[in-house]
Amino acid sequence: MAYLRGIMHCIGTGVVMSVMSYDAYKAAFLSWNSIVTEDPRRLRDPSKIVLAPDVIVALRVLQKYYKLFILAHQPSITVEVSDSAQIAHFHEDVLQRLAHYGVQVEQVISYVKNSLHPFIEVAEERRLDLPGSLCISDRSQDIKLAGQVGARGIYVMSRNSTQTCPDLPPDSLIVVDIWDAVLHAMEMHLIQHRQPALSDIERAAEILREGGIVAFPTETVYGLGANALDPMAVARVFEIKRRPRFDPLIVHVADPRQVNTLVSQLPGQAQKLINLFWPGPLTIVLPKSDRVPDIVTAGLSTVAIRMPDHPVALTLIRRSGVPIAAPSANLFGHVSPTMAEHVYHQLGDAVDLVLNGGRCPIGIESTVISVSDDEAVLLRLGGLPVEELERVIGPVQRHIRTQASPKSPGQLPHHYAPRTPLVLRDRNAPELTRRCGLLSFTEPTSAEGFVAVEVLSKSGDLREAAANLFVALHRLDSMQLELIVAELVPEVGLGQAINDRLRRAAHKGGIGSTGSREVSDESRA
Repeated sequence: MAYLRGIMHCIGTGVVMSVMSYDAYKAAFLSWNSIVTEDPRRLRDPSKIVLAPDVIVALRVLQKYYKLFILAHQPSITVEVSDSAQIAHFHEDVLQRLAHYGVQVEQVISYVKNSLHPFIEVAEERRLDLPGSLCISDRSQDIKLAGQVGARGIYVMSRNSTQTCPDLPPDSLIVVDIWDAVLHAMEMHLIQHRQPALSDIERAAEILREGGIVAFPTETVYGLGANALDPMAVARVFEIKRRPRFDPLIVHVADPRQVNTLVSQLPGQAQKLINLFWPGPLTIVLPKSDRVPDIVTAGLSTVAIRMPDHPVALTLIRRSGVPIAAPSANLFGHVSPTMAEHVYHQLGDAVDLVLNGGRCPIGIESTVISVSDDEAVLLRLGGLPVEELERVIGPVQRHIRTQASPKSPGQLPHHYAPRTPLVLRDRNAPELTRRCGLLSFTEPTSAEGFVAVEVLSKSGDLREAAANLFVALHRLDSMQLELIVAELVPEVGLGQAINDRLRRAAHKGGIGSTGSREVSDESRA
Protein backbone atom coordinates (compact mmCIF):
# COMPACT_ATOMS: atom_id res chain seq x y z
CA MET A 1 0.00 0.00 0.00
CA ALA A 2 3.01 2.33 0.25
CA TYR A 3 2.85 3.06 -3.47
CA LEU A 4 -0.84 4.02 -3.37
CA ARG A 5 -0.40 6.21 -0.29
CA GLY A 6 2.45 8.01 -2.01
CA ILE A 7 0.30 8.88 -5.00
CA MET A 8 -2.59 10.00 -2.81
CA HIS A 9 -0.20 12.31 -0.97
CA CYS A 10 0.92 13.80 -4.26
CA ILE A 11 -2.64 14.60 -5.21
CA GLY A 12 -3.42 16.18 -1.89
CA THR A 13 -0.37 18.44 -1.79
CA GLY A 14 0.06 19.11 -5.49
CA VAL A 15 3.64 17.80 -5.29
CA VAL A 16 4.63 14.93 -7.56
CA MET A 17 6.59 12.21 -5.74
CA SER A 18 8.23 9.31 -7.55
CA VAL A 19 7.05 6.60 -5.16
CA MET A 20 6.95 3.13 -6.67
CA SER A 21 7.45 -0.48 -5.74
CA TYR A 22 10.48 -2.29 -7.10
CA ASP A 23 8.34 -4.36 -9.48
CA ALA A 24 6.08 -1.55 -10.75
CA TYR A 25 5.32 -1.31 -14.48
CA LYS A 26 5.18 1.77 -16.66
CA ALA A 27 1.89 2.35 -18.45
CA ALA A 28 0.69 4.24 -21.51
CA PHE A 29 -2.89 5.52 -21.22
CA LEU A 30 -4.43 6.23 -24.64
CA SER A 31 -7.70 7.95 -25.52
CA TRP A 32 -10.02 6.32 -28.06
CA ASN A 33 -9.75 9.24 -30.45
CA SER A 34 -5.97 9.05 -30.58
CA ILE A 35 -6.02 5.52 -32.03
CA VAL A 36 -9.09 5.32 -34.29
CA THR A 37 -9.89 7.06 -37.56
CA GLU A 38 -13.59 7.48 -36.87
CA ASP A 39 -15.12 9.33 -33.95
CA PRO A 40 -16.73 6.56 -31.81
CA ARG A 41 -19.23 9.02 -30.41
CA ARG A 42 -21.15 8.83 -33.69
CA LEU A 43 -21.08 5.06 -34.14
CA ARG A 44 -23.53 2.34 -33.16
CA ASP A 45 -21.56 -0.48 -34.80
CA PRO A 46 -18.02 -0.91 -33.42
CA SER A 47 -16.98 -2.86 -36.53
CA LYS A 48 -17.13 0.42 -38.47
CA ILE A 49 -14.16 1.76 -36.52
CA VAL A 50 -11.11 1.77 -38.76
CA LEU A 51 -7.73 0.85 -37.30
CA ALA A 52 -5.17 2.55 -39.53
CA PRO A 53 -2.00 0.54 -40.35
CA ASP A 54 0.31 3.21 -38.94
CA VAL A 55 -1.66 3.16 -35.66
CA ILE A 56 -1.35 -0.63 -35.40
CA VAL A 57 2.40 -0.50 -35.96
CA ALA A 58 2.76 2.43 -33.55
CA LEU A 59 1.00 0.54 -30.76
CA ARG A 60 3.20 -2.50 -31.32
CA VAL A 61 6.24 -0.28 -30.83
CA LEU A 62 4.75 1.39 -27.76
CA GLN A 63 3.91 -1.86 -25.98
CA LYS A 64 7.58 -2.84 -25.97
CA TYR A 65 8.17 -0.14 -23.37
CA TYR A 66 4.79 0.43 -21.69
CA LYS A 67 1.70 -1.57 -20.75
CA LEU A 68 -1.24 -0.25 -22.77
CA PHE A 69 -4.52 1.04 -21.30
CA ILE A 70 -7.37 2.76 -23.16
CA LEU A 71 -9.18 5.67 -21.51
CA ALA A 72 -12.93 5.63 -22.05
CA HIS A 73 -14.53 8.86 -20.88
CA GLN A 74 -18.04 7.54 -20.35
CA PRO A 75 -20.09 10.37 -21.91
CA SER A 76 -17.78 10.34 -24.95
CA ILE A 77 -17.77 6.69 -25.93
CA THR A 78 -21.05 7.05 -27.81
CA VAL A 79 -24.01 9.29 -27.24
CA GLU A 80 -26.24 6.73 -28.94
CA VAL A 81 -25.27 3.74 -26.79
CA SER A 82 -26.44 3.81 -23.22
CA ASP A 83 -26.67 0.12 -22.42
CA SER A 84 -23.63 -1.08 -20.46
CA ALA A 85 -23.62 -4.43 -22.26
CA GLN A 86 -23.43 -2.65 -25.61
CA ILE A 87 -20.55 -0.52 -24.36
CA ALA A 88 -18.72 -3.62 -23.13
CA HIS A 89 -19.25 -5.21 -26.56
CA PHE A 90 -17.87 -2.06 -28.17
CA HIS A 91 -14.72 -2.32 -26.06
CA GLU A 92 -14.25 -6.05 -26.58
CA ASP A 93 -14.60 -5.83 -30.36
CA VAL A 94 -11.84 -3.24 -30.70
CA LEU A 95 -9.55 -5.07 -28.27
CA GLN A 96 -9.94 -8.33 -30.20
CA ARG A 97 -9.08 -6.60 -33.46
CA LEU A 98 -5.98 -5.05 -31.91
CA ALA A 99 -4.98 -8.43 -30.48
CA HIS A 100 -5.15 -9.92 -33.99
CA TYR A 101 -2.29 -7.58 -34.91
CA GLY A 102 -0.28 -8.42 -31.82
CA VAL A 103 -1.36 -5.40 -29.77
CA GLN A 104 -2.14 -6.33 -26.17
CA VAL A 105 -4.34 -3.83 -24.32
CA GLU A 106 -4.37 -4.53 -20.60
CA GLN A 107 -7.67 -2.85 -19.80
CA VAL A 108 -10.23 -0.27 -20.88
CA ILE A 109 -10.57 2.29 -18.07
CA SER A 110 -14.00 3.89 -17.92
CA TYR A 111 -14.20 7.10 -15.93
CA VAL A 112 -16.27 10.22 -15.53
CA LYS A 113 -15.06 13.76 -15.99
CA ASN A 114 -12.37 14.97 -13.56
CA SER A 115 -12.25 11.63 -11.74
CA LEU A 116 -8.81 10.44 -10.59
CA HIS A 117 -10.03 7.27 -8.94
CA PRO A 118 -9.64 4.97 -11.99
CA PHE A 119 -5.97 5.95 -12.30
CA ILE A 120 -5.40 5.24 -8.62
CA GLU A 121 -7.31 1.96 -8.60
CA VAL A 122 -5.56 0.65 -11.71
CA ALA A 123 -2.16 1.69 -10.35
CA GLU A 124 -2.79 -0.25 -7.17
CA GLU A 125 -4.23 -3.31 -8.90
CA ARG A 126 -1.62 -3.52 -11.68
CA ARG A 127 1.41 -2.23 -9.74
CA LEU A 128 1.88 0.71 -12.10
CA ASP A 129 4.59 3.32 -11.81
CA LEU A 130 2.42 6.34 -12.54
CA PRO A 131 5.26 8.90 -12.39
CA GLY A 132 7.04 6.83 -15.04
CA SER A 133 3.92 6.43 -17.18
CA LEU A 134 2.47 8.35 -20.12
CA CYS A 135 -0.92 9.64 -21.17
CA ILE A 136 -1.47 10.02 -24.92
CA SER A 137 -4.74 11.76 -25.67
CA ASP A 138 -6.50 14.35 -27.83
CA ARG A 139 -8.39 15.54 -24.73
CA SER A 140 -6.58 18.17 -22.69
CA GLN A 141 -8.56 17.06 -19.64
CA ASP A 142 -6.96 13.60 -19.83
CA ILE A 143 -3.51 15.17 -19.94
CA LYS A 144 -4.29 17.35 -16.91
CA LEU A 145 -5.65 14.42 -14.88
CA ALA A 146 -2.60 12.32 -15.73
CA GLY A 147 -0.37 15.18 -14.66
CA GLN A 148 -2.02 15.23 -11.26
CA VAL A 149 -0.86 11.65 -10.64
CA GLY A 150 2.62 12.35 -11.99
CA ALA A 151 2.29 10.84 -15.49
CA ARG A 152 3.80 12.61 -18.49
CA GLY A 153 1.27 13.92 -20.99
CA ILE A 154 1.47 13.79 -24.80
CA TYR A 155 -1.31 15.79 -26.42
CA VAL A 156 -2.35 14.60 -29.89
CA MET A 157 -3.63 17.32 -32.22
CA SER A 158 -6.23 15.17 -33.95
CA ARG A 159 -9.15 16.44 -36.00
CA ASN A 160 -11.41 15.75 -33.01
CA SER A 161 -9.44 18.11 -30.78
CA THR A 162 -11.41 21.15 -29.68
CA GLN A 163 -8.35 23.25 -28.84
CA THR A 164 -5.35 24.06 -31.03
CA CYS A 165 -3.30 25.35 -28.11
CA PRO A 166 -4.78 23.86 -24.93
CA ASP A 167 -3.82 24.76 -21.39
CA LEU A 168 -1.58 21.81 -20.47
CA PRO A 169 0.90 20.95 -17.71
CA PRO A 170 4.31 22.53 -18.46
CA ASP A 171 6.11 19.25 -19.22
CA SER A 172 3.49 18.07 -21.74
CA LEU A 173 4.38 17.42 -25.36
CA ILE A 174 2.16 18.41 -28.32
CA VAL A 175 2.29 16.11 -31.36
CA VAL A 176 0.43 15.77 -34.65
CA ASP A 177 -0.66 12.12 -34.43
CA ILE A 178 -0.30 8.84 -32.53
CA TRP A 179 2.80 7.80 -34.48
CA ASP A 180 4.60 11.01 -33.57
CA ALA A 181 3.55 10.45 -29.95
CA VAL A 182 4.92 6.91 -29.91
CA LEU A 183 8.28 7.97 -31.34
CA HIS A 184 8.52 10.65 -28.63
CA ALA A 185 7.65 8.01 -26.02
CA MET A 186 10.34 5.72 -27.39
CA GLU A 187 12.87 8.53 -27.13
CA MET A 188 11.92 9.06 -23.48
CA HIS A 189 12.60 5.41 -22.81
CA LEU A 190 15.88 5.65 -24.72
CA ILE A 191 17.02 8.57 -22.58
CA GLN A 192 16.32 6.65 -19.38
CA HIS A 193 17.60 3.20 -20.29
CA ARG A 194 19.73 3.13 -23.42
CA GLN A 195 23.05 4.12 -24.87
CA PRO A 196 24.07 6.01 -26.94
CA ALA A 197 22.88 9.37 -25.66
CA LEU A 198 20.17 11.21 -27.54
CA SER A 199 22.70 13.94 -28.33
CA ASP A 200 24.87 11.37 -30.13
CA ILE A 201 21.89 10.22 -32.18
CA GLU A 202 21.11 13.83 -33.11
CA ARG A 203 24.72 14.30 -34.18
CA ALA A 204 24.47 11.15 -36.31
CA ALA A 205 21.24 12.45 -37.87
CA GLU A 206 22.99 15.69 -38.79
CA ILE A 207 25.82 13.74 -40.41
CA LEU A 208 23.29 11.83 -42.52
CA ARG A 209 21.52 15.02 -43.59
CA GLU A 210 24.88 16.45 -44.70
CA GLY A 211 25.74 13.44 -46.85
CA GLY A 212 27.84 11.52 -44.29
CA ILE A 213 27.93 7.84 -43.33
CA VAL A 214 26.82 6.45 -39.97
CA ALA A 215 26.96 2.89 -38.62
CA PHE A 216 24.01 2.15 -36.35
CA PRO A 217 22.48 -0.82 -34.52
CA THR A 218 19.32 -2.63 -35.54
CA GLU A 219 17.72 -5.74 -34.08
CA THR A 220 19.42 -7.83 -36.80
CA VAL A 221 22.96 -6.52 -37.43
CA TYR A 222 24.69 -3.12 -37.52
CA GLY A 223 23.90 -1.12 -40.65
CA LEU A 224 26.14 1.22 -42.66
CA GLY A 225 23.75 4.06 -43.36
CA ALA A 226 23.46 6.95 -45.80
CA ASN A 227 20.62 9.23 -46.88
CA ALA A 228 18.79 6.95 -49.32
CA LEU A 229 17.77 9.97 -51.44
CA ASP A 230 21.37 11.21 -51.88
CA PRO A 231 23.17 9.25 -54.66
CA MET A 232 26.61 10.63 -53.72
CA ALA A 233 26.22 9.55 -50.10
CA VAL A 234 25.02 6.10 -51.15
CA ALA A 235 28.06 5.79 -53.44
CA ARG A 236 30.28 6.22 -50.38
CA VAL A 237 28.60 3.22 -48.75
CA PHE A 238 29.59 1.05 -51.71
CA GLU A 239 33.13 2.39 -51.56
CA ILE A 240 33.58 1.87 -47.81
CA LYS A 241 32.21 -1.68 -47.96
CA ARG A 242 33.97 -2.48 -51.25
CA ARG A 243 30.59 -3.67 -52.36
CA PRO A 244 29.85 -4.28 -56.06
CA ARG A 245 27.39 -1.79 -57.50
CA PHE A 246 25.15 -4.58 -58.84
CA ASP A 247 24.18 -5.62 -55.28
CA PRO A 248 21.12 -3.55 -54.19
CA LEU A 249 20.69 -1.99 -50.75
CA ILE A 250 17.83 -2.05 -48.24
CA VAL A 251 16.09 1.23 -47.41
CA HIS A 252 15.15 1.66 -43.74
CA VAL A 253 12.14 3.73 -42.63
CA ALA A 254 10.81 4.81 -39.23
CA ASP A 255 7.17 5.21 -40.21
CA PRO A 256 5.11 2.83 -42.38
CA ARG A 257 3.66 5.87 -44.14
CA GLN A 258 7.12 6.60 -45.59
CA VAL A 259 6.72 3.53 -47.78
CA ASN A 260 4.16 5.30 -49.97
CA THR A 261 6.77 7.88 -51.01
CA LEU A 262 9.26 5.19 -52.02
CA VAL A 263 7.09 2.78 -54.01
CA SER A 264 4.85 3.10 -57.05
CA GLN A 265 2.32 0.64 -55.65
CA LEU A 266 1.68 -1.23 -52.41
CA PRO A 267 -0.03 -4.60 -52.94
CA GLY A 268 -2.55 -5.77 -50.37
CA GLN A 269 -0.33 -8.72 -49.42
CA ALA A 270 2.50 -6.34 -48.61
CA GLN A 271 0.21 -4.24 -46.41
CA LYS A 272 -0.79 -7.37 -44.47
CA LEU A 273 2.85 -8.14 -43.80
CA ILE A 274 3.54 -4.57 -42.69
CA ASN A 275 0.55 -4.65 -40.34
CA LEU A 276 1.73 -7.83 -38.62
CA PHE A 277 5.53 -7.87 -38.80
CA TRP A 278 6.78 -4.28 -38.79
CA PRO A 279 8.85 -3.14 -37.06
CA GLY A 280 10.93 -6.29 -37.34
CA PRO A 281 13.37 -8.41 -39.35
CA LEU A 282 11.33 -8.39 -42.56
CA THR A 283 12.36 -6.64 -45.79
CA ILE A 284 9.74 -6.29 -48.52
CA VAL A 285 10.73 -5.79 -52.17
CA LEU A 286 8.25 -3.56 -54.04
CA PRO A 287 8.05 -1.56 -57.30
CA LYS A 288 10.04 1.60 -56.66
CA SER A 289 9.04 5.22 -57.22
CA ASP A 290 11.13 7.71 -59.18
CA ARG A 291 12.15 9.24 -55.86
CA VAL A 292 14.55 6.37 -55.14
CA PRO A 293 17.94 6.79 -56.89
CA ASP A 294 18.98 3.94 -59.20
CA ILE A 295 22.24 3.43 -57.29
CA VAL A 296 20.24 2.24 -54.27
CA THR A 297 18.46 -0.47 -56.27
CA ALA A 298 21.38 -1.36 -58.57
CA GLY A 299 19.27 -0.19 -61.51
CA LEU A 300 16.39 -2.53 -60.69
CA SER A 301 12.76 -1.39 -60.92
CA THR A 302 12.15 -2.58 -57.35
CA VAL A 303 13.29 -1.33 -53.95
CA ALA A 304 13.82 -3.32 -50.73
CA ILE A 305 12.31 -1.62 -47.65
CA ARG A 306 12.13 -2.48 -43.98
CA MET A 307 11.34 -0.87 -40.63
CA PRO A 308 13.90 -1.93 -37.99
CA ASP A 309 12.80 -2.93 -34.51
CA HIS A 310 15.41 -1.01 -32.53
CA PRO A 311 14.91 2.27 -30.64
CA VAL A 312 18.28 3.71 -31.74
CA ALA A 313 17.60 2.96 -35.40
CA LEU A 314 14.06 4.33 -35.33
CA THR A 315 15.12 7.46 -33.47
CA LEU A 316 18.00 8.04 -35.90
CA ILE A 317 15.75 7.71 -38.96
CA ARG A 318 13.10 9.95 -37.44
CA ARG A 319 15.56 12.66 -36.42
CA SER A 320 17.42 12.59 -39.72
CA GLY A 321 14.17 13.16 -41.59
CA VAL A 322 15.20 10.85 -44.45
CA PRO A 323 15.00 7.14 -45.23
CA ILE A 324 18.34 5.42 -44.70
CA ALA A 325 19.94 3.06 -47.22
CA ALA A 326 22.00 0.60 -45.21
CA PRO A 327 23.68 -2.74 -45.88
CA SER A 328 25.51 -4.46 -43.03
CA ALA A 329 28.39 -2.38 -41.63
CA ASN A 330 31.22 -4.68 -42.67
CA LEU A 331 33.54 -5.32 -45.58
CA PHE A 332 31.70 -6.96 -48.45
CA GLY A 333 31.44 -10.72 -48.12
CA HIS A 334 32.78 -10.88 -44.56
CA VAL A 335 31.06 -11.76 -41.29
CA SER A 336 28.25 -9.35 -40.45
CA PRO A 337 28.68 -7.12 -37.36
CA THR A 338 26.44 -7.56 -34.34
CA MET A 339 28.52 -5.35 -32.01
CA ALA A 340 30.04 -1.91 -32.49
CA GLU A 341 33.49 -3.46 -32.00
CA HIS A 342 32.96 -5.56 -35.12
CA VAL A 343 32.33 -2.37 -37.13
CA TYR A 344 35.46 -0.66 -35.82
CA HIS A 345 37.55 -3.76 -36.51
CA GLN A 346 36.51 -4.05 -40.17
CA LEU A 347 35.88 -0.45 -41.23
CA GLY A 348 38.05 1.60 -38.88
CA ASP A 349 37.92 5.35 -39.48
CA ALA A 350 36.18 5.08 -42.85
CA VAL A 351 32.81 5.68 -41.14
CA ASP A 352 31.97 9.21 -39.98
CA LEU A 353 30.31 7.96 -36.77
CA VAL A 354 29.50 4.63 -35.14
CA LEU A 355 26.53 4.61 -32.77
CA ASN A 356 27.19 1.99 -30.11
CA GLY A 357 23.81 0.53 -29.21
CA GLY A 358 25.12 -2.69 -27.70
CA ARG A 359 24.72 -6.15 -29.13
CA CYS A 360 22.05 -6.81 -31.77
CA PRO A 361 19.41 -9.11 -30.22
CA ILE A 362 18.46 -11.18 -33.30
CA GLY A 363 21.93 -11.42 -34.77
CA ILE A 364 21.23 -12.38 -38.40
CA GLU A 365 19.97 -10.26 -41.26
CA SER A 366 16.33 -9.71 -42.14
CA THR A 367 14.21 -12.05 -44.20
CA VAL A 368 13.67 -10.64 -47.71
CA ILE A 369 10.48 -11.29 -49.65
CA SER A 370 9.22 -9.93 -52.98
CA VAL A 371 5.49 -9.31 -53.00
CA SER A 372 3.02 -8.64 -55.81
CA ASP A 373 -0.74 -9.09 -56.15
CA ASP A 374 -0.19 -12.55 -57.64
CA GLU A 375 2.71 -14.10 -55.76
CA ALA A 376 5.23 -13.85 -52.95
CA VAL A 377 8.82 -15.00 -53.48
CA LEU A 378 11.38 -15.57 -50.74
CA LEU A 379 14.66 -13.91 -51.77
CA ARG A 380 16.67 -14.35 -48.56
CA LEU A 381 16.22 -16.40 -45.42
CA GLY A 382 16.58 -14.33 -42.28
CA GLY A 383 15.44 -13.35 -38.82
CA LEU A 384 11.73 -13.94 -39.48
CA PRO A 385 10.97 -17.63 -40.23
CA VAL A 386 9.21 -18.08 -43.56
CA GLU A 387 6.59 -20.26 -41.85
CA GLU A 388 5.31 -17.16 -40.04
CA LEU A 389 4.91 -15.33 -43.34
CA GLU A 390 2.95 -18.20 -44.83
CA ARG A 391 0.49 -18.15 -41.96
CA VAL A 392 -0.48 -14.65 -43.10
CA ILE A 393 -0.30 -14.66 -46.91
CA GLY A 394 -0.32 -18.35 -47.80
CA PRO A 395 2.34 -20.30 -49.70
CA VAL A 396 5.58 -18.48 -50.48
CA GLN A 397 7.86 -19.56 -53.29
CA ARG A 398 11.10 -20.74 -51.69
CA HIS A 399 13.34 -21.15 -54.72
CA ILE A 400 16.23 -19.09 -53.42
CA ARG A 401 18.99 -19.04 -56.00
CA THR A 402 22.45 -17.60 -55.72
CA GLN A 403 22.76 -15.01 -58.46
CA ALA A 404 25.55 -13.10 -60.12
CA SER A 405 23.08 -10.21 -60.52
CA PRO A 406 21.02 -10.38 -57.32
CA LYS A 407 17.50 -9.06 -56.91
CA SER A 408 18.10 -8.41 -53.22
CA PRO A 409 20.97 -8.41 -50.71
CA GLY A 410 22.26 -11.79 -49.58
CA GLN A 411 21.82 -13.67 -52.88
CA LEU A 412 25.46 -13.97 -53.90
CA PRO A 413 26.86 -17.51 -53.54
CA HIS A 414 29.76 -16.46 -51.30
CA HIS A 415 28.92 -14.24 -48.35
CA TYR A 416 29.10 -13.86 -44.55
CA ALA A 417 32.58 -15.44 -44.50
CA PRO A 418 35.37 -15.05 -41.96
CA ARG A 419 38.94 -14.52 -43.19
CA THR A 420 39.81 -17.93 -41.83
CA PRO A 421 38.73 -20.72 -44.22
CA LEU A 422 35.47 -22.30 -43.08
CA VAL A 423 34.20 -25.80 -43.88
CA LEU A 424 31.07 -27.70 -42.95
CA ARG A 425 30.95 -31.09 -41.30
CA ASP A 426 28.54 -33.73 -40.20
CA ARG A 427 28.01 -33.63 -36.42
CA ASN A 428 29.06 -37.26 -35.90
CA ALA A 429 32.13 -37.23 -38.14
CA PRO A 430 35.66 -37.80 -36.75
CA GLU A 431 37.59 -34.71 -35.60
CA LEU A 432 40.20 -33.04 -37.80
CA THR A 433 43.85 -33.18 -36.86
CA ARG A 434 44.74 -29.66 -38.04
CA ARG A 435 44.88 -26.54 -35.83
CA CYS A 436 41.27 -25.54 -36.12
CA GLY A 437 38.27 -24.27 -34.24
CA LEU A 438 34.81 -25.74 -33.96
CA LEU A 439 31.53 -23.89 -34.32
CA SER A 440 29.01 -26.22 -32.70
CA PHE A 441 25.23 -25.90 -32.39
CA THR A 442 25.11 -27.44 -28.90
CA GLU A 443 27.78 -28.81 -26.56
CA PRO A 444 29.85 -31.30 -28.61
CA THR A 445 30.22 -34.84 -27.29
CA SER A 446 33.95 -34.40 -27.82
CA ALA A 447 36.11 -31.38 -28.62
CA GLU A 448 39.29 -33.40 -29.05
CA GLY A 449 41.53 -32.02 -31.78
CA PHE A 450 40.10 -28.48 -31.66
CA VAL A 451 42.02 -25.62 -30.09
CA ALA A 452 38.85 -23.51 -29.70
CA VAL A 453 35.15 -24.30 -29.50
CA GLU A 454 32.20 -21.92 -29.83
CA VAL A 455 28.76 -23.23 -28.84
CA LEU A 456 25.78 -21.41 -30.37
CA SER A 457 23.22 -22.64 -27.82
CA LYS A 458 23.77 -25.07 -24.97
CA SER A 459 20.02 -25.65 -24.80
CA GLY A 460 19.56 -26.10 -28.54
CA ASP A 461 17.50 -22.90 -28.90
CA LEU A 462 17.59 -21.69 -32.51
CA ARG A 463 16.86 -18.07 -31.57
CA GLU A 464 19.83 -18.07 -29.21
CA ALA A 465 21.93 -19.76 -31.87
CA ALA A 466 21.03 -17.09 -34.43
CA ALA A 467 21.89 -14.30 -31.99
CA ASN A 468 25.29 -15.90 -31.29
CA LEU A 469 26.23 -16.93 -34.83
CA PHE A 470 28.20 -13.90 -36.06
CA VAL A 471 29.64 -13.13 -32.61
CA ALA A 472 31.04 -16.66 -32.45
CA LEU A 473 32.45 -16.45 -35.99
CA HIS A 474 34.15 -13.15 -35.17
CA ARG A 475 35.78 -14.70 -32.09
CA LEU A 476 37.03 -17.75 -33.97
CA ASP A 477 38.27 -15.56 -36.80
CA SER A 478 40.41 -13.56 -34.36
CA MET A 479 42.32 -16.63 -33.07
CA GLN A 480 44.68 -17.11 -36.03
CA LEU A 481 43.35 -20.58 -36.75
CA GLU A 482 44.09 -22.57 -39.89
CA LEU A 483 40.49 -23.64 -40.29
CA ILE A 484 37.02 -23.21 -38.80
CA VAL A 485 34.81 -26.29 -38.84
CA ALA A 486 31.12 -25.38 -38.63
CA GLU A 487 28.25 -27.64 -37.75
CA LEU A 488 24.85 -27.17 -39.39
CA VAL A 489 21.79 -26.79 -37.18
CA PRO A 490 18.31 -28.33 -37.57
CA GLU A 491 16.77 -27.14 -40.84
CA VAL A 492 13.60 -25.65 -39.30
CA GLY A 493 12.51 -22.11 -38.49
CA LEU A 494 15.52 -19.85 -37.93
CA GLY A 495 17.73 -22.87 -38.51
CA GLN A 496 17.19 -22.42 -42.24
CA ALA A 497 18.63 -18.90 -42.09
CA ILE A 498 21.58 -19.99 -39.92
CA ASN A 499 22.47 -22.82 -42.32
CA ASP A 500 22.11 -20.46 -45.28
CA ARG A 501 24.80 -18.19 -43.75
CA LEU A 502 27.10 -21.11 -42.99
CA ARG A 503 26.80 -22.60 -46.47
CA ARG A 504 27.57 -19.26 -48.12
CA ALA A 505 30.49 -18.69 -45.74
CA ALA A 506 31.87 -22.09 -46.73
CA HIS A 507 31.26 -21.64 -50.46
CA LYS A 508 34.93 -20.86 -51.08
CA GLY A 509 36.32 -22.12 -47.81
CA GLY A 510 36.89 -18.60 -46.48
CA ILE A 511 37.95 -15.26 -47.94
CA GLY A 512 40.84 -15.58 -50.34
CA SER A 513 40.78 -19.37 -50.59
CA THR A 514 39.88 -21.40 -53.67
CA GLY A 515 37.01 -23.75 -54.26
CA SER A 516 34.00 -24.84 -52.23
CA ARG A 517 34.87 -27.04 -49.27
CA GLU A 518 32.91 -29.40 -47.07
CA VAL A 519 34.49 -31.92 -44.71
CA SER A 520 33.74 -35.49 -45.73
CA ASP A 521 34.84 -38.76 -44.19
CA GLU A 522 37.46 -39.13 -46.93
CA SER A 523 39.03 -35.73 -46.21
CA ARG A 524 39.48 -36.35 -42.51
CA ALA A 525 42.81 -37.81 -41.51
